Parts: sequence; structure tokens; C-alpha cells
Amino acid sequence: MGGRWNIYREHQHICPGDCQELTNVEQAIETVINQFHCYAVKGQKEYLTPNEMRELVVQKLPHLGKVRCVGPLDEKIECMGDPDEAKLEFGEYWDMMGDAAKGCRRK
Repeated sequence: MGGRWNIYREHQHICPGDCQELTNVEQAIETVINQFHCYAVKGQKEYLTPNEMRELVVQKLPHLGKVRCVGPLDEKIECMGDPDEAKLEFGEYWDMMGDAAKGCRRK
């Protein structure tokens, strides 16, 4: 990632101040945001279907599944409805990623 703000906000790239390097946490947030847009762009839309979300989880979170952090995500994806028609907008995606992180936090 190189570390400049590349986060989408209403389809625009933003660059705070003088485009200084991002911190590790900012890079992590940028990655989570960009992955949503990467998978949503496949169909030229601003949402993911349950199947697309499942594909993202399998491809981008393979290690979390091994430590049972993603289990609740699978359950939530199942509850979304039709795997090809239901819509998961960004806010719901963000909440799911937060839930996965909560499930994996160090104790």
C-alpha cells in the first residue's frame, strides 16, 4: 500500500493536508474500505451481494476462519437473504468487519 489517503468518499479520492504517509492503523482502515469497493465494483454498484461478501471473506480473511473469528460473519451472511439478490451496503459491511475484529481481539 504505499500509504497515502486513497479512501473513497462519494467516489472521490481524498488526501488530507499534504498527503503524508499513513499510519499502520490508517492503512488498515484504507484496506478494509478499498476491499469493499474492489468487490462492489465488479458489478458496478455500491453494495455487495451475500455471495460477493462470502467470496471476499474466503479470499481476504482465510486465516480468521481458522481461528473461528469469521463464524459470526457466516451466520450474518446466511441471514441476508437471497445470495445473489440481497444487498449489503457499506455501513453493514463495516459493521461486519468490526464484528470479525471483536471476535478476534486478544484477551
